[in-house]
Amino acid sequence: MHEMAIAQSLAEAVETQAHIHHATHVRGIHLQIGEAQSVINDSLTFCFEMLASAYPLLEGACLEIETIPYRAHCQHCAKEFTIENAIRQCPTCQGWDTEVISGTEMDIISIEIETDTPTEEERPCPE
Repeated sequence: MHEMAIAQSLAEAVETQAHIHHATHVRGIHLQIGEAQSVINDSLTFCFEMLASAYPLLEGACLEIETIPYRAHCQHCAKEFTIENAIRQCPTCQGWDTEVISGTEMDIISIEIETDTPTEEERPCPE
């Protein structure tokens, strides 16, 4: 289960950024994770919530995970398509000369923090 390792790295990276920005608490984290990463979102959320208790700034933080489709572009016929079962063959022309255009990312898009200075109005966790 690589979700635990991802959650650990995420917690460390977010805690570092929270300290840099003088946060008193992290309210939420928005991630983009490509389908090719084979991350099970519920498992990652569970692992993160478990680890967050060891990081006072992160405890109770909402984790929002946006899944990015695994897509490719065919160099032969110029069609874009969704990659199924990790097979990068173009479904239109059956060509193999394809280039992945999305779905391999794993990025922290934003971190919502609380500080001692007034900021935007507080928002509830997205459902």
